[in-house]
Amino acid sequence: MRAAVCFKHGKPEDVLQAIERPEPGRPGKGDVLIRVLLRPVHHGDLLGIAGRYQPGAVVPKDGVPVGFEGYGIVEEAGAGVDLAAGERVAFFPGRGAWSEKAIVPAEYVTVIPNTVTDEAAAQLHVNPLTTALLLRAVEASGARPGHDVVVLTAAGSAVARLTIGLLIERGYDVIAIVRREAGVNELNVVFPDLPVLSTESVDWADRVSVAADGRPIRVVLDPVGGEIASRVVGLLSQGGHLISYGDLSGQPITVPALYFSTRDIRLSGVTVGRWAGLPAEIRKADLQLALGLAAGKPELFPIERIYDLSEVAQAAARVKTTGKTGTVLLATR
Repeated sequence: MRAAVCFKHGKPEDVLQAIERPEPGRPGKGDVLIRVLLRPVHHGDLLGIAGRYQPGAVVPKDGVPVGFEGYGIVEEAGAGVDLAAGERVAFFPGRGAWSEKAIVPAEYVTVIPNTVTDEAAAQLHVNPLTTALLLRAVEASGARPGHDVVVLTAAGSAVARLTIGLLIERGYDVIAIVRREAGVNELNVVFPDLPVLSTESVDWADRVSVAADGRPIRVVLDPVGGEIASRVVGLLSQGGHLISYGDLSGQPITVPALYFSTRDIRLSGVTVGRWAGLPAEIRKADLQLALGLAAGKPELFPIERIYDLSEVAQAAARVKTTGKTGTVLLATR
């Protein structure tokens, strides 16, 4: 079977290869063999391939299959698994998702109803589950719907769009920050009444304060880090929270020490990498949220481009380009 593999850490577009590898065999007890059809390419995947999560880690000589999320068809279910061959399923986490076949623990496999498209099913887990984590973090911050403002950076991203939609539904006042002026109009097509500001404007931080109109900025949700996060943290109100969920810039967040003692600013973070360890009842509720979004709001699951698995290096490069308006997928048929 074909599989995307990296033999060393580095720029994903340089080190990723699609090669022939042995099929995974039959599933054991509690596992499912899935013929994978579509897989999203996330920034988080690329950070792992670049070695950012474990600097200095040695890649095994025979390479590492990559990818953790996908959509496909059940080929065979192991003992104790109530799934039938031919069922449409999505999964996360599942090691080697960027392969034509993968064996995944059944507890991380979700049956896909007919109301959800293949393309939305391929994005069912990582982005919506990150949104669920962010929503809980906003609630835990003490932010009050109708009173406090929640600011999102990189607001044109898939996760941010999902999160914005749910925050607005729950009554929060939201301000969005994007990188490009063109991104302002793109986001306002989806959310016509949303205040959207571009960091291409030199006074963008001042404009965020103006948009808040005297209301306290209680939470910033940031996947960027670096200069953007360092500046926006200064806009937080007393006791405000900066919640990080990524590192797109690759640069540290710089916060004056007095912000902690005099303004009680809090820094924290969430990652979908810890989602699998949550209690089963929380994971079940999160998946119901994800399925509801995928079925009811397909416009929040746009596709940038679908590449064949053999084009994995090109797909990785596309993810890193500016101006994307959707998710990059890898396909096999």
